[in-house]
Amino acid sequence: MERLLPHLIVSVVAAVVIYAATVIAVDIESIGTSLAAPGLMGWSAVLGLSLLNYTLRFVRWALYLQQLGTQLAPVRSAAYYFCAFTFTTTPGKAGEAIRSLYLKRHGMPYVHSLAAFFAERFVDLVAMVLLSLAAALSFPQYRLPVAVIAMLIVLVLPLLHADVFRALLGRAVDSVPAARLRSLGLRMIELLESASTLLRSGPLYVGLALAVLAWGAEGVAFHMILDALDISTSLWLAVGIYAISVLIGALSFIPGGLGTTEAVMVVLLKLLGADTATAVAATLICRLATLWFAVLLGAIVFLGLRLESGTLGPAPYDMAGK
Repeated sequence: MERLLPHLIVSVVAAVVIYAATVIAVDIESIGTSLAAPGLMGWSAVLGLSLLNYTLRFVRWALYLQQLGTQLAPVRSAAYYFCAFTFTTTPGKAGEAIRSLYLKRHGMPYVHSLAAFFAERFVDLVAMVLLSLAAALSFPQYRLPVAVIAMLIVLVLPLLHADVFRALLGRAVDSVPAARLRSLGLRMIELLESASTLLRSGPLYVGLALAVLAWGAEGVAFHMILDALDISTSLWLAVGIYAISVLIGALSFIPGGLGTTEAVMVVLLKLLGADTATAVAATLICRLATLWFAVLLGAIVFLGLRLESGTLGPAPYDMAGK
């Protein structure tokens, strides 16, 4: 966990610098006025939709754990899930795998919790591709990235379920001379096998439905922001712009898509006819109410667990998960 904290600090500092520099370079007064445009009710609605996103994703996570044979008290499980949002801005959201440290103390093997983490990321990717379609159709320059990701998903999903593929991987791993690498390879195969149970039939469709609803809720919040700032667009296109911006940000492999997501969002809003100051304001509101709200919420829960345990590590528990 001590390795993750510097990533969090760097991402927060970088965000402050990038956002401040952008606001100063564009128009402080106009952006300040636009940030206040949604009003208390508007901000409350947007944050409420973000909370809905987090809640639906937690429900999916709980279902994944249940599918893999682990059950925790809902409050404890939610605390572990939400605390990981503290490290959402680590590369590839890898810091969110901190949940594995907590779940290990409840008897869940790392391979299972990491499989749930992998399945969660994969299903989110599929959901974002689906939600991006409206924007991909409206903005030709973004059709190729969405098409490439869709093709990779179509190719990868059957491989995850193929016993032949895992057998080939097993033979390849067995031929590795280094014992440590061979052990790591075997664990990766176990992870893929566990993940495959979450990416077939019922669990896949339920998880995908929850993901589309969750990320769609944040897309609806983005549409509300645009409406408050008098940027005219349809609901579906607003959801698509939000989804494709987050998708491109994820593909950049920059922690939290910081800078990349914002840049894509501003460019697309300007293509809709928004002036630069309004486009920047809409983007800042969206990112504050989605990404950084999640980080803040996670940090609060994380500190609560820290106070409970007296360390930065996982909190004490009893085997019933209370």
